[in-house]
Amino acid sequence: MNDKDGSVKLTCLGPNPIGNNQHLQYTVPPNVWFGSYPTRDIDISTENGAVKTATRDGENHFSLVGCTCAPAFQFEDFELARRSELIALFPKYQSLVTLLTFAE
Repeated sequence: MNDKDGSVKLTCLGPNPIGNNQHLQYTVPPNVWFGSYPTRDIDISTENGAVKTATRDGENHFSLVGCTCAPAFQFEDFELARRSELIALFPKYQSLVTLLTFAE
């Protein structure tokens, strides 16, 4: 989510970059908000926005996620996005923002 131009980009990470248009890894540009979710946990459509799917068995369906920062991560520079601020910046993505952020 780029608050400079209001754009939102969805990128799918996975092991099949050719057949399923997945990326093995992705670099998020500086000063862009990002979040993640397991691919089948949220359905996104132009009519309904983002909708949470039925809960799946956590023993068999899970994601291993990592985030590497460069230059080195500095906790004093960390900022957790606030739901209300992201909704103000991206009102048409309110349903997605709500699923990816904590209630205030």
